[in-house]
Parts: sequence; C-alpha cells; structure tokens
Amino acid sequence: MKKRIVLCGLIASSQLMAAQQITLEDGRQVQLNDDFTWHYVTAPTTSEIQVDNTTAIPVVAAIPVIQNQTGTLISLDSDKPTMQLSDSGVDILLAAASYQDGQLVIPTSLTNQSRQAVITVELEVEVLDSSGAVLSKQNAKVWSSIKRMADTYLRPEQIAAGKPIKVDVESASQYQIKAKVVNIETR
Repeated sequence: MKKRIVLCGLIASSQLMAAQQITLEDGRQVQLNDDFTWHYVTAPTTSEIQVDNTTAIPVVAAIPVIQNQTGTLISLDSDKPTMQLSDSGVDILLAAASYQDGQLVIPTSLTNQSRQAVITVELEVEVLDSSGAVLSKQNAKVWSSIKRMADTYLRPEQIAAGKPIKVDVESASQYQIKAKVVNIETR
C-alpha cells in the first residue's frame, strides 16, 4: 500500500513539473516549460479579445517570434516589419522602412527579456541596392540611456520604441538590408 502511495505521489509531482499553459492578459496562450523556456501556443485572430462578457481588450502588437536574420529584401511600399534581431535576451524589431528627406528611415522597437537593465544597444547596418552593391554601412545606436539615471534604462520585461535608423541613400523602390547586433551594455 505504501508503494502505491509513493508511486502516485511521484506521478503527480512529475505532472506538476511538466509544461504549463497560461493565458496572458491580452488573451495569448503561452506554454511554460520546466527548463525555463517558453513559446506561444496560439495567436488570437481578432483585433479584440473578450475577457468576460463586459470587457473587451484590444490586441497589442508585439515583437513576433521568428528566427534571427542577417539580411533581407525590403520594399518601401510594404508595411511588413523589416527584420528581428536577438542577442543577450534583447529583441530588436526593425519596422517597415520609409524614405524621407533623402534618407531611408527604419523605426525600431526593443523588448528586454533578460534579467538586467539595458543601457545601450548598437547595431551594424548595411544597406545594399537590389543588385547587391553596398550603398551604406554604418553603426547605429537604437537604444541609449543615461548612465547612472536608472529611469532611462530599459528594464527587464519592458518594451520600448528605439531610435530610428536613418541612412543617407538615393531613392529606390527596394533595398537589401543586413543588420547585426554589435554591442549591448547592461547593468
């Protein structure tokens, strides 16, 4: 009898340590694994999610979970995000590009999924024409806070708009862009 009780206890404890699914405040389903990793289970398909019969919460755009990329082709008439970069628990989303005042402008947003506050995020950005000729190569700080001013840090589990990347290039309908994270400073 004692062996059965112990066996039932082991089975129950192993079930507690298995993957767990939770629902976030905005309605997305997340699977939490016992090895401290997670992933989205399903994505909502409507623009609003009903929490109960009286409350509707709008869906907030978040950085999509995609593989790291180093280069991609962008069109100025597209509203799709350009690319996502990840390094040291920091996700950087390069949004849809536009051409303004003789510059290619790429808005950025950052998500800090690490356990430390982020002070600086610097990218190396290379812009090429559609045939592959290099038009510009530069380093761009997309996040820069003031050292010793904790209010300006990108805190853990925080999402913020970064500085836009501005590149002086001639106008074209398509560009190739390569980007990589060069420096992340944390505190």
